[in-house]
Amino acid sequence: MKLSGIQAQLFIAFGSLVLVINLFYTRLSVLFVDVTEDIVASHLLDLEIQRLEHHWLSEHALSALSSDAFSLSDKPASSPWQRAAIDNSMLIAKQSEEVMYFKAFNHTAIPADGVTMRSSALTPLSSFTDVFSVFLFSASAAAMILAILSTWFLASRLAKPLQALASSVKAQTPDSPCSIAGTERQDEIGTLATNFTSTYSALQDAWQRERDFTHDVSHELRTPITLLKNTLAVQPTSHSNDTERQLLEQATNTLQQTVEVLLALARKENLQFSAVAVLPILERVLLAIHHVHPELKFVAELDIDDNAKVTGNAYLMTLLCQNLVNNGVYHGGGKGMNISLKNGKWVFENPLADTSNRPYYQGLGHGQYLVQRIASVMQWKIDFEQTETCYRVVLTPLMAEA
Repeated sequence: MKLSGIQAQLFIAFGSLVLVINLFYTRLSVLFVDVTEDIVASHLLDLEIQRLEHHWLSEHALSALSSDAFSLSDKPASSPWQRAAIDNSMLIAKQSEEVMYFKAFNHTAIPADGVTMRSSALTPLSSFTDVFSVFLFSASAAAMILAILSTWFLASRLAKPLQALASSVKAQTPDSPCSIAGTERQDEIGTLATNFTSTYSALQDAWQRERDFTHDVSHELRTPITLLKNTLAVQPTSHSNDTERQLLEQATNTLQQTVEVLLALARKENLQFSAVAVLPILERVLLAIHHVHPELKFVAELDIDDNAKVTGNAYLMTLLCQNLVNNGVYHGGGKGMNISLKNGKWVFENPLADTSNRPYYQGLGHGQYLVQRIASVMQWKIDFEQTETCYRVVLTPLMAEA
């Protein structure tokens, strides 16, 4: 049982409360016993003193004491004697297990100051105190044990509906109808279960709309993009202006790549992250550019360790690198690009070139926005820096352990 759980907290709270109450009533009972003992002792002393004074007044002599518990004595000194709380005329002295009581005579002519009584020697009183003490502490121990058991049972019963609700919520899946236990209850747990049901149902509707949107984008947009690309490939001379044709090809590629990024961000499997080697991804991206534009002379200088790895998703990292390298080709006019990974910083840097000489290869549409989206999904930090001669993108990925 976890100490942070509701069941444990209820057990500790109720158990502490019952324990405090039990200790309070135990102390109250002990005080009651002590007061009762003092009252009985005061009454017995009064009876003994009245008997002795009556005999003195009638016989001018003291009679024998009625019990060994009583003795004639002078008035004791103040310490360790104290006045009784229930009777100011009686003095009490407590020494270890022995309790002494003293009361003075009302008549000063008697050749003694008063009568002292030892409680342990008075059989009825001492027996009553011992028996009652044993009974009291036995009852207190039994009450504590019973309170602990009942508190445990009560805490378990109170926490059981919450545990059942938690298990029911955890068992829900996006594709199955929402069914959460406890909605039929008329208490706060029933209200909580009902709110869980309505909220989870709304989430399922949102997930379904997201799946439908992804399905529509995947099927309804990919088909016309493929038709456009095929038409441009089959009819290379349909456009008299080469620039216009290049712009159409460029727009088609941009639209296709944008759709790929959006679909990649929407797919759940792309949200699974692991340690991914950096160098193979960059090599594939650079070879893809060379395959599309074999006539382009583009030098990429890589300063990356062969074993360098970061935490992310391989497909999302490919799209991110593709976008950054493509933009480097576009902005750098084919002059080249420096890519380095040092001290936890992944830097893409390329010189800015005259835009009149840049190739018609503009990469993804909405460049910075899509790159930021990909980095954000993988919990990377990204910064863009631009000077008159250089454009730099600085990524701070989650480095994988070596």
